Amino acid sequence: MTTVHVQPPRSQPQGIPFFPLKPSPASPLGQQLWDCFGRHPWDFLQASTPAPGKKAQWMTVKEHPLGPRLLWQRWQDPEQLIGVRFTHETLYALLDIDAGSPYCNAEAIAQVRAALETIGITRTLLLRSSHSNGLHLYMPLAESVKTFDLAVALQECLKAQGFGSAKGQLEIFPNVKTYGVERIILYNGHRLPLQPGTGSCLLDDNLNPIGDSLEQFFGWWDGAAAHQDMGELRHALKIGRDNHRQRPRRSRSPLSKVEVWRQDLESDMQIGWTGHHQTNHLLKVIACHGHVFLELEREDLIAHALNTAIHLPGYREYCRHQHDIRFRVRAWCKAVQHYYWPLSSDPKREQKTQVPPTLNLNDQRAEEARQRIRVAMQVLQDREALPVAIKQRAEAIAREAHISSKTLYRAENLELWHPEYCLKDHEPEELCKLVEPARTLASEKGIEVGEARSLKQPHSQEVYTPEKSMKCEPSDTALAKSNSLNRGVRGEGLRFPQVSEPWLPPPIPVYEVQAAIQAKVYALKWSLEQVRQFLAERFQGRSHIWELQAHELTTYLYYLQVEGLAHV
Repeated sequence: MTTVHVQPPRSQPQGIPFFPLKPSPASPLGQQLWDCFGRHPWDFLQASTPAPGKKAQWMTVKEHPLGPRLLWQRWQDPEQLIGVRFTHETLYALLDIDAGSPYCNAEAIAQVRAALETIGITRTLLLRSSHSNGLHLYMPLAESVKTFDLAVALQECLKAQGFGSAKGQLEIFPNVKTYGVERIILYNGHRLPLQPGTGSCLLDDNLNPIGDSLEQFFGWWDGAAAHQDMGELRHALKIGRDNHRQRPRRSRSPLSKVEVWRQDLESDMQIGWTGHHQTNHLLKVIACHGHVFLELEREDLIAHALNTAIHLPGYREYCRHQHDIRFRVRAWCKAVQHYYWPLSSDPKREQKTQVPPTLNLNDQRAEEARQRIRVAMQVLQDREALPVAIKQRAEAIAREAHISSKTLYRAENLELWHPEYCLKDHEPEELCKLVEPARTLASEKGIEVGEARSLKQPHSQEVYTPEKSMKCEPSDTALAKSNSLNRGVRGEGLRFPQVSEPWLPPPIPVYEVQAAIQAKVYALKWSLEQVRQFLAERFQGRSHIWELQAHELTTYLYYLQVEGLAHV
């Protein structure tokens, strides 16, 4: 009987994401190629095979992901080159050394390998990359590690041993990339090894070709991965990551934080629009730069920001607010002048309340959302298109500011747009327009601005239950009902222990109380923080007006009245 030996599938390394349900190629080598290099299927590289002596023109494919069958098919095609990128975790790294590099010789490769052993990488695979006679030094690992940590550790290791990493000389894959906040920044890609027709082959220690078999390559790969000192490598990864986190703070500057900020703003303006949904960000950048560093204000700032914005690269192609760019520029200039000040002038507010650069990422996003709401309010008011009804107003602001209704209705954002909570700590001329209707309403109902009517009931007068609330019926009919043979007579006279017409203050509608509260806070000239502190001290930590019940509003107005008398 003939025994058929079936090669077992390669085990899935722990910690590496696996993409199931992908049709596998018929060849086990094709599946092994996918297991090693197919971890990031999107944004793969491809190029036509170049003529001898020419460089390949690589392009990134973003339209569709790479699958196992497609990877294997492209690898076997001598007319096509295929390349891949790293994801957030990896099982390998490699060094790319060009033919003209001072490290492209057997002696230098031996020194590089000795340097890698100091961080636990004791086995490597040396390949010729292509007909150009460049070198690829692969470093297989027995278990997955964080890609960025490995990139930093390799850079630290080679730098400490005197090897300068640079493109065209000695390039590290994965590379130490920056973190993308507004867009994803990808790791650099590399070509696949031993692709037919490219001149790629395995090399010995003296750089002599010893074959181009993919099966031999994977055999050496597994052997090298099993001999790595992963404990030493994990220790080096931690040290490299910690050093990288500290270095920018020590090495960046003699430049001050202000100068770094100026350079960042100018760099943003030089790049301009690179896609949609960037208008608010760029208008804020332009306004900040003009107001802080060019010391422009009011109409001069607006004219400068408008002229700068329409001449930035990408404005015509990507800006979708060209029809109302003047409104948006004016709104952002007004917002910026409230929160920033010219570099040579005195601060408009205390240093400890400055937003940049002390806020973390979540706070920055929350502040950006608040600024979007302010700008949207200003734009809608300038257009005279701000709805009065709350629901329609919320929809219009959310549509203009490109934010969700959930963000709009957060407690800290309500005072920016909601009529019931719109209390600002600005100057009188900057007071929110929504306070004026409340003042008018209070005036019409007889409530003076700054002098609200006291709602305190006199303690000297007792309050009795009204006659209509009593269970007995003070009428002849009620007496007749109770005068039965079985129950006897309760009495001939109508007597009640209560007064028939007790004194009660007339009820005040809730909207009048709210109007009086707004008018009183305006007269006291309190900031929003003072209002919240006043509420919290008197209502068990509740610091927002919407947390009070209807009957507590009158108590709140009474406290405000007493506080107003104390300041007279």
